[in-house]
Amino acid sequence: MSHHLLQSREDKVVVLTLNRPDSLNSLSLQAVKDLLDALQELRNDDSVRALLITGAGRGFCTGWQLGPDEVSASPDESFGTRQSSLMAAYFNPVIQTFHDLPFPVVAAVNGPCAGAGVSIALAADLVLAAESAYFMLTFSPRLGLIPDLGATWKLPRLIGWARAQAATLLGNKISAHEAAASGMIWRCLPDASLMTEAREVAALLAKGPPGIAREVRHAYHASSTNTLAEQMEYERLRQRALLDAEAFQEGLSAFAEKRSPDFYKNESPKTRK
Repeated sequence: MSHHLLQSREDKVVVLTLNRPDSLNSLSLQAVKDLLDALQELRNDDSVRALLITGAGRGFCTGWQLGPDEVSASPDESFGTRQSSLMAAYFNPVIQTFHDLPFPVVAAVNGPCAGAGVSIALAADLVLAAESAYFMLTFSPRLGLIPDLGATWKLPRLIGWARAQAATLLGNKISAHEAAASGMIWRCLPDASLMTEAREVAALLAKGPPGIAREVRHAYHASSTNTLAEQMEYERLRQRALLDAEAFQEGLSAFAEKRSPDFYKNESPKTRK
């Protein structure tokens, strides 16, 4: 992993920090590759129970670093063709990998969040933002582009069609307070307490049943296209599997014994450390 992305660990919680503070953590191609590599490696690490992603310095992420120096096209391909290929190879897989992670993801938006940075933040299960942070979709009014990396799928489902249209076409700054009030993010916090709160939330989520974050994520995803009858059938089939899983048995025993459940008591000592 290069210096564009920092990784640290706090017990069972992994912290990924986008680390290009001089450019408010804009995404170089190397930074995107590093993020994808890290996510794919963490996806297969059974000792990880939660992920926290944030940005170094005073920004979260101001999006893709566009320009011919960053996306050099060969003589026989256009800039758009080259960028499209990079989206297929690296950018879209980043968002898809977030969606497929078995553990919960918390985003701590510590400052400006624009363009593809918004897509990365919204790929998390829970988004917390500092009061000084803001969100901005610069694609349409400034560049003649549409939002990407799943933003056109996620945003109208979070804040509604009208707000999504306005945010996209106008490209106005959306304050952290506005984002929380509209349902775009979960919470807005004082700057000084953002990371403390985000770490506490991630640590709490890390105690949850293994795989439940992915189950919940995929269930809500399915509900966006299913009819009521189809979604209830989806729920029935997933409950059939989950009711027979160890996590449910432990939760049931803990409830009967009036104690907190320990969903990892039977894991190997090596993994439990």
